[in-house]
Amino acid sequence: MTRNPVTKAQPGARLEAGPNGSRPADVARVAAGPVLTALLSLAACAQALRLWEWRPGTPLSLSGDAPYVLAQIRSILEGNWYSLNPRIGAPFGLNQSWFTTADVINFATIRAIGFFTDSVATVGAVFFILGFPLAALAAYWLGRELGLSRGASVVVGVLFSVLPGHQEWFHHMWLAAYWSVPLAVWLVIRVARGEPLWPRAADLRTGGAARRAVLGNALRTTAILIAIGLSDVYYVAFTLLVLAVVLVFHLATGTRLASLASGAVATTVIAGLCGLSLLVATRGRGTDLVTGALPAQRLIGESEMYAGRLIDLILPWYEHRAEPLRLITYMYGVAAPPSVERPALGLVALAGAVALLAMVISALALTRRTQPLIGLLAALLLICLAFYTRGGLGSVVALFLTPQIRTWSRFVVFIGLLGLLAVGLWITSIRRRRGALAAGVVGAVVLVVGVLDQTSPDRAPDYAALSAQTRELRGFSQSLASTLDSDCTVLQLPIVSFPEEPPPGSMDDYEHLLPAISSPAALSWSYGAIRGTQRADWQLALPVGDQERLVEDAAAAGFCAVEVDRDGYSGSTDPSTAIERLTGPPIALAPDARLAAYDLRPFRQSLLAAGGEDGLARHRDAVLRPVIATLSGSLIDTNETEPFQWTGPTTVLTVSNMGSTPARVNLSLKIAGVGAHDRTVTIRTSGQPVRTARVSDQRSEEALVSLTARPGRTVVEVSATGDAVPVPGTERKKLAALKISAVTLATQDRNSASVQQFAAVSPGSHR
Repeated sequence: MTRNPVTKAQPGARLEAGPNGSRPADVARVAAGPVLTALLSLAACAQALRLWEWRPGTPLSLSGDAPYVLAQIRSILEGNWYSLNPRIGAPFGLNQSWFTTADVINFATIRAIGFFTDSVATVGAVFFILGFPLAALAAYWLGRELGLSRGASVVVGVLFSVLPGHQEWFHHMWLAAYWSVPLAVWLVIRVARGEPLWPRAADLRTGGAARRAVLGNALRTTAILIAIGLSDVYYVAFTLLVLAVVLVFHLATGTRLASLASGAVATTVIAGLCGLSLLVATRGRGTDLVTGALPAQRLIGESEMYAGRLIDLILPWYEHRAEPLRLITYMYGVAAPPSVERPALGLVALAGAVALLAMVISALALTRRTQPLIGLLAALLLICLAFYTRGGLGSVVALFLTPQIRTWSRFVVFIGLLGLLAVGLWITSIRRRRGALAAGVVGAVVLVVGVLDQTSPDRAPDYAALSAQTRELRGFSQSLASTLDSDCTVLQLPIVSFPEEPPPGSMDDYEHLLPAISSPAALSWSYGAIRGTQRADWQLALPVGDQERLVEDAAAAGFCAVEVDRDGYSGSTDPSTAIERLTGPPIALAPDARLAAYDLRPFRQSLLAAGGEDGLARHRDAVLRPVIATLSGSLIDTNETEPFQWTGPTTVLTVSNMGSTPARVNLSLKIAGVGAHDRTVTIRTSGQPVRTARVSDQRSEEALVSLTARPGRTVVEVSATGDAVPVPGTERKKLAALKISAVTLATQDRNSASVQQFAAVSPGSHR
């Protein structure tokens, strides 16, 4: 690539106005680039997704996170952005403030599309497809702002819109809407150059066209800041981090504080907008009783797990259309486990990124000046790479600021854009040196090669299968609703925690949400409340190992039907036969999805006849307001005869009373030490020791603790002498001092269980 200077395009220089305004020919010339960019992006998207096979009403995916995305879309269409979603998580509903993002613009766009159709699948597909031309147009605009030729900007825009993997990001739909990234890069470049973002007071005192131009630029900057601040929270965080690095660098090199003011104000505005939207999104959390570990609480080590590797940017996309190239990536993944989200750049963006770094290194080695824009893009590329890679700045942020961002490999979108901009600069230089024809030929070749390299029709959705699955699920839920003939809550088996919990048997992630996505309004479903809160964890005390008690409890709790997903019991005892003996044959079936629903209304009538309204109310309260116990530590292991967890040297056992009155609780646990040396274990309630014992890896003690659990949370502390040591037979990074097993909980007059008890009788995952 060349180091020929590229002059920054001046605002307003592209359209010459005649005496009566803009000439039509000029308007057409200016519009040609964006229109061509959008059309070519849609064409690239269409061939990648084989859109001619898609029909309205068919989702682009029903696997991975897609069921939850579709459930979110339905909730947004019904006006429940961040509030209670009564359709899932019955009977209390899903409090969406626990597991949401601040995607205000994305959610508003979903709502706008919903004015034209009420199909959740269609709205999701349209939103996803629109993301391609929107990303292309944003990147085209950025290219023109940086002085790229129209043809070069078209190439950059189209290839940016089809970055490797974009076509499969339906399950990460808010991240797939990465149109805000070019706006963020524009802002970062303006701040890095020290260019003013808002007009000076003297500029506002001018009159006529000059003043209108100044105000127009100010409004544009404001709109860009709002768009960035209210887009996906990941891209907001990445933008803020890059801006922070740029500002700190300027400050360290002696730039006056006054010169950094506009950049600091822009950073504050974006952070404020994102913070305000997050505050609105999470304001409903205080109404819930927290009973255990909440989802989306990231750990520092996850920043290493979810960061990228430099080799991922060099290897072809793991779903490349060319089998030999796909095989290279696959074989390397066998030798060295790939990054979790398998980031890739593609050949064109990789060439641009390498060229950027090579030119800057060459200039430094030969003590020659490089073109300023090239040097700036290279510097930004290094910053993004430093956050992207394992052990980089992302890990520093996790250690000293917050581990919540976690998936640093998503910086690949910024890296890809910077690499494509370098290619755009090269094509622009060809146009200046060789003419428009040569640049056009080169640009067309680069565009075709890039689209073929970055997309694969082989990975398009199987629309026929998705349509058939959607029809079956819709028929299943409609049949169930018509049979029950009234508002009904459905208990879903097996009991699965939500979200981010390995599903049991051979179920896919969030598969329990599928019947709810397009079910009639008369039905609500038990799956989907947030684990770690009372809304969800009451289910952990259900007698899932005793089918007769289970159907009685479900009927008493107000459920009029129970749905069994047989895939969840693969390799375990399927309760369908036992439930059918109790309730009679299924009232709704989805054979391919292995779903069956059974009527619980006769049980409710029997309970009502036996105990009256008061007795039924007491039974309902005993089921929905249980007492559960949760132990902090590692995930529950059920490979042995008793479920256990590695923990300590200090841990807590949280007893959560979901009722309104105190409950007398008997808590039992078996404690063993890790390591051959003896440890002294002390159990405390209310800060007072109630039991001590001596344990080692060869010596365990059973402890029984009786306590009164007030409404809310009661903490039992278990502490051991000595430090945590590596757990034998596991990876050396797993440290513990205690092995606590067989945690059981018993109360009178209400359901109760420990999470270990629940895990022991639940079907395991095949993952």
